[in-house]
Amino acid sequence: MTSPPGYSYEKPRDDLPTIIKWARVLLTAALVPLGISTLRDPEAWLPVVGDINVAVHEFGHMLFMPFGIPVLGETMVILGGSLFQVVFPIIFVGYFLFSRKHRDPHAAMICLWWASTSVAGLAVYVADARARDLTLLSGLTGKESDGHDWYNLLSQWGVLGRDLVYASRMRAVAWLMFLVSTFVGFWVALFWAPRPEVQPEVTAGEP
Repeated sequence: MTSPPGYSYEKPRDDLPTIIKWARVLLTAALVPLGISTLRDPEAWLPVVGDINVAVHEFGHMLFMPFGIPVLGETMVILGGSLFQVVFPIIFVGYFLFSRKHRDPHAAMICLWWASTSVAGLAVYVADARARDLTLLSGLTGKESDGHDWYNLLSQWGVLGRDLVYASRMRAVAWLMFLVSTFVGFWVALFWAPRPEVQPEVTAGEP
């Protein structure tokens, strides 16, 4: 098909990459105040993220106790909730960083941000090991129930007196994860673009 004489055909401009770029910038910017408020006061959970973290935590317990059988022992059943709560978002960080088909560093940084809120929330649980004032899912506090994971774990390991030290270190790690997710997230949103797929060359005579 040829253009009429005197008519110059211009290919329509593709604005989608620009829209995606600035949507990612805005998303990263929106997560900054949310992350700061959550890390400063992890007990004031973000409604959706907090509920997801709790669900993942509880699934982690079940993961190490299929059909009610503690396959790796009672300690891993207790630790499994906290462990999986952190590992689960980290799995997605690795997936989006190293997947060949779906590599997306910005999505990885969003998941790292999620992981930072999870670690911050876990630090609150650890810090409460001796006090046991937190209300558990059962509706009872750790003093009224034997279901306080970190009281049980730290007591078993003989380091209950170091609960605040471990919690402080967890908070530091959470802030580091948050800062990395924010700065790298902005950089990726502004400057990273997926490599276009290279189409195989078709030589003469090939179908």
